Amino acid sequence: MKKNKVQPAQKSYFFGQGYRDIGTAIKTSWLKNALSAKSYYDKYTEKGLMSFKGVYNLFCALSVVSFGTIFFALISAIMLTVVSVFFILVYTGFSAVWLFDRAYLTRKKIFTACNECKCKTLIPTYICPKCGAKHTNLTPGAYGILKRTCECKAQLPTTFFNGRKKLQAICPNCLLEGKTTYLNDRESRPLCIPVVGGRSVGKTAYITAFSKQFVEFVAPQNNLEIEFYNGAKEKIYSEIKADFAHGSTRMTVRPQDITKSSSISFSFFVKNKALSPERLVHLYDIAGEVFTDNNENEVQRQYEYCQGIIFIIDPFAIPTVRARYEALLTPEDKAGIGKADINGVINVFINKLREVTGLSDRKMSKVPLAVVIGKTDSADLHSEFSNEKIEKLVHLDTKIEISRNDALDYLCRKFLKENEMESFVNAIDIKFKNNRFFVASAIGHTRDAGAYNPVGVLEPMEWICLQADKKMASLWVKTKYSKRPLSKIIDELEA
Repeated sequence: MKKNKVQPAQKSYFFGQGYRDIGTAIKTSWLKNALSAKSYYDKYTEKGLMSFKGVYNLFCALSVVSFGTIFFALISAIMLTVVSVFFILVYTGFSAVWLFDRAYLTRKKIFTACNECKCKTLIPTYICPKCGAKHTNLTPGAYGILKRTCECKAQLPTTFFNGRKKLQAICPNCLLEGKTTYLNDRESRPLCIPVVGGRSVGKTAYITAFSKQFVEFVAPQNNLEIEFYNGAKEKIYSEIKADFAHGSTRMTVRPQDITKSSSISFSFFVKNKALSPERLVHLYDIAGEVFTDNNENEVQRQYEYCQGIIFIIDPFAIPTVRARYEALLTPEDKAGIGKADINGVINVFINKLREVTGLSDRKMSKVPLAVVIGKTDSADLHSEFSNEKIEKLVHLDTKIEISRNDALDYLCRKFLKENEMESFVNAIDIKFKNNRFFVASAIGHTRDAGAYNPVGVLEPMEWICLQADKKMASLWVKTKYSKRPLSKIIDELEA
């Protein structure tokens, strides 16, 4: 257990005043014993050995020194033993409560992810509702076991089971930087998913399409209750609904103000009686310039603790694909083609992931990565992933069942390899052992040509949820995904 920092609170009696009281009691007893012996001895010196009273006082002084010392030593030992046993029981209880609280947070995978600095914190800084004092490490300890007494005399709960999550909290990392970022995580279990890719690949459109479908269709159909993280996130959802209705999307730009975040999160709680604690979904929309210019306003710490990553690519940014389909693209679609080199983007992303997490390649490879080929509604690109091709693979004579998503994963890899992107596919397989490829059309048609008609936006999130949170996934994911890529199975069959 970490040693508590000085807090704006009163230390528990058993962690401060209790020791002082024991010391004072023992010291006072010995002092009285010494004073009593000295009093008798002083009377003896006045009378001397030639008088009865003198001899009597000398005898009393010697008795106090000898028998009194033994008596007080015995009493002190008994008192120390009794008090020590009591204190041990208190400390054992405190340790048990601390461990229970910490075990709950760990087992339930509860932590706080700041929306601004992206810093991960197990116990944020809580604010006293009465005086506004800031309490760090509000857990059972020297300042209280179940309750902490603030310097204003207010009682603050110190565990998950007696109301700590109801207190207002702020990010301790932002506080160190002179900022005040209010948190509303209330000890929920987060599901953090960064959506990454170059500029104009469709990251914001993907988040818009998924969020609208999940919040207004998937959640109600599966008895999931949605609550927005705060007023700011609810405002973002209002923008999402407006964009969805008009078929538009906003460009996520890197703010010139270096104090502003390069990534925006859309966050909402998912609640159901089967989910304890409630889940908090964070979808991070990161400006494409971060991956093309290799420039950002802050370290993207969410990579360190994210449960999965969605990497979106614009297929028309691939030279061979653009050459084949450019004549079929509308002027609006041509103008929206991502200019970034896909191999360059993935290399920058992998380097950033390694720098931020500090993880070895082996540990980093465990992060689930969903690669999404977007904009499949444009030109005739959907023919590359047609139902005919999918059904042909689904009905292959293999010993295992092949799902439509298994077939799509294979077709995506095949499409990229045939278009001179084999090095990209290989880089994904090497760096991310747990990966899967998807196709999606977030808007479903040319931009600004009517309401969204999304296709394939739920599947990447379904797959990541299955990897990260099986309990939550069981409430809404109906699709099955095999663990072994179909490409390996087919390679073995062809061999």
